[in-house]
Amino acid sequence: MTNALAYAGLLFAGLSAAGLQVGVSSVLLGLMVVSFLATFGSAGTGIAFSAFGSAAILHAAAVQAVDALLEAKGVPAGLTREGAVVLASGTMTVVAGVALAALGVARLGSLVRLLPNPVAVGFFAGLGAAFTAGGITLATGVAPHRDGIAAYAEPERLLQAGVALGIGLLLVILPRRTRHGAVMPAILVAAALACHAAMLLLGWTVADGQRAGWLLGPFPSGRILSFPPGESLALFDWDLVRTLLPYAASSALLCAITLALMVTGIEALTGRPMNVDREMRVAGFANIVGGALGGLPTGHALSATTFLARARPVGRWVTAVPGAVALAILLFGADVLALVPRPALAALLLSVGIEWMVIRTWREARVLPRHEVVILLVVAASIAIVGIVEGIALGLGLALLIFAWTYRRIPVIRSVVRGHEMRSSVARSARMVRVLEAEGHRILLVRLQGYMFFLNAEIVQRTFAGAKTDGVRFLVLDFGHVLGMDSSAIDVFARLEREARQRGVRIALTAVPDALDDRFAAHGVFRTPGCSRFTSADQGLEHAEELLLAEHGQPVHEERASLAAQLASLGDLPDVELRLAPFVGHVAFAPGETLMRQGQPADDMMFLESGRVSAVLLEKGAAPVHLRTLTPGTLVGELALVRGGNRTASVIAVTPCEAVRIDRAGLARLKAADPVLAFAMQRMIMLQISEKLVDNTRAVDLALR
Repeated sequence: MTNALAYAGLLFAGLSAAGLQVGVSSVLLGLMVVSFLATFGSAGTGIAFSAFGSAAILHAAAVQAVDALLEAKGVPAGLTREGAVVLASGTMTVVAGVALAALGVARLGSLVRLLPNPVAVGFFAGLGAAFTAGGITLATGVAPHRDGIAAYAEPERLLQAGVALGIGLLLVILPRRTRHGAVMPAILVAAALACHAAMLLLGWTVADGQRAGWLLGPFPSGRILSFPPGESLALFDWDLVRTLLPYAASSALLCAITLALMVTGIEALTGRPMNVDREMRVAGFANIVGGALGGLPTGHALSATTFLARARPVGRWVTAVPGAVALAILLFGADVLALVPRPALAALLLSVGIEWMVIRTWREARVLPRHEVVILLVVAASIAIVGIVEGIALGLGLALLIFAWTYRRIPVIRSVVRGHEMRSSVARSARMVRVLEAEGHRILLVRLQGYMFFLNAEIVQRTFAGAKTDGVRFLVLDFGHVLGMDSSAIDVFARLEREARQRGVRIALTAVPDALDDRFAAHGVFRTPGCSRFTSADQGLEHAEELLLAEHGQPVHEERASLAAQLASLGDLPDVELRLAPFVGHVAFAPGETLMRQGQPADDMMFLESGRVSAVLLEKGAAPVHLRTLTPGTLVGELALVRGGNRTASVIAVTPCEAVRIDRAGLARLKAADPVLAFAMQRMIMLQISEKLVDNTRAVDLALR
């Protein structure tokens, strides 16, 4: 209750007594409604609600701006103008309530927790400075700005500021020394009693204290409940709305941040998980109603909830007590309210300001990195010097800068490999393998990842430019792990394409997302004949390998291999074809026909003489997974034959194929009849298994990079 009165005094300190009464009445009405609605709508028990002090600072700035606008329009001072100011503050609360409810309904409340910590702390540090200035203004009636500094030379003003500051320091220090919920109320009561005792010693009446600015009021006797006059609504026009809009938007953002932080703190305090979206919906709808009555943004109060949690288990109705007290004051408390000392209320504002501006900032600055401390101080100084709206805008900009600056350090290049380090899954003949080992460095595979933007995209072009002296002829760009990119990154790839065209480098794009490909098309990037597209990096590598092999006289699709010739190349073996014929058979397959089926016994292997086959992994309920492409001159199924057991994958003909088949029994007969030829066969099997093992190791290494 005292917080609400202090915030009302902060907002409407410059108004007449009647205007202040309307303002205080509106704030208490709003507190009453939100307290009742939120108490019984929140998911948890023992959760207290209080007006947000951070939002009160924004409302105070908005009130001053609206009042200055109405004065500039020639609206005379009086209750009508002051009523419009009160309604403007309530309108901001309604906007904040709508924003909170919308975030909760859209289930976006948790996103507010993503605000970077230095920006959040900077917000509250800057608001702490504003609270401190507001406390001095409430205590003295003079705002601490350059034009009003001379007023503090007056002994009366200096004394008022000193008393408020002294009480404020007690409110900061003593509750830390004695952790009891009654300490702060006791300090405020003692301060009020001391103020009235001093007035008695000086022989002052209550009216004297009010005229001198030491007491609130004077208020009309009896009910303080009052409303803005109907004529105040007529002052709302587009100029007023435009003036109010940036403050309302900033207030909505700040309320969402504050509420999320409070809910997070209450979660840690109570150990109970809380649904941020539900709490935002409850607080949002309650603030819409409370704002319609002129109240301030109100939500979960961490300090009051902490007090209740330390006391004892409480019922749901207990947290509605502030609403009931507000109602009692509205109906019966005008005379009592007029006796409240201004320095006591000002001290509350000063204590919050010192807590946020000094203590919390110091505590966070000790553990934050230096660059985050700088951001914290910049945000705080901006809010304190330039203004609340500008400070929040700067904070959001710095939050984006933090993200961009941090994200740029995450490499957008997942890995860079050459064709001799990593080959495609195509199993090729020994002759082709030798060519790829010797010339594979001319193939450059660059695997990209993450989001590419102006701070990190240049590394891709620099990587390609660094390979200029290495004779690169083929560039494979894999976009399989790219989330997106901005226009500056598109420009980087446009420059890369021009450089590749000048150097005669062919480009293969792999796994390009459709949305990204549309953006490339809109900018005319990668649309030249030298650019090809494939669904996977493996296919892109295969394409580059075949172009490289063709340049070195290896016709990939037309060649035919011979098992006899390959065995003969392993040693001085005459008449291999005649010696081998009794132990093997010749088979042919049409495209799509299965050579070997996953799960069946592995009792034979094949040597592919022509055509291509694909080894695929078949899992129930999932799409086939391509493992390897095999070309003429390679063995198929040799590993399962040597190991025994069942096939671990299926082999399907991609093109018309011819193969030489030898089964387990044929191998046994060959070993008995022709040990020399059988040894050559065993050696060929070991060489091909070793080659495939090397390829698999390279693939695993690439995947782990």
